[in-house]
Amino acid sequence: MSKVKIITVNMIGDNHFRRILLRLIIGGFIIIGIIYAYLIISITFNILARRSLGNSSIAFKSNISQLEVTYFSNLSQINRAYATSNGFVNSKNNIFATRSSNYVAIR
Repeated sequence: MSKVKIITVNMIGDNHFRRILLRLIIGGFIIIGIIYAYLIISITFNILARRSLGNSSIAFKSNISQLEVTYFSNLSQINRAYATSNGFVNSKNNIFATRSSNYVAIR
């Protein structure tokens, strides 16, 4: 017989080797099962979190829409008479500060 056949026959007949091989196979299945369970649980929680964020974003969008409607309704009420009654004045000497865009500030 060849050396490979002799080694395989000796390994098959050895009960200690069989026990070790069985433990390795069972341990591998347990580790794979734990990893699978972890992945399924994390996917489930991510889906729930995404749904929750979707619902809260819908609530925020509706709140923003209400604020925009309020803003536009109040915007139509503001005119020159309203501004002067609240203390705003028309500026006659507008002075603007300008700078050259050739300089870059580096921090």
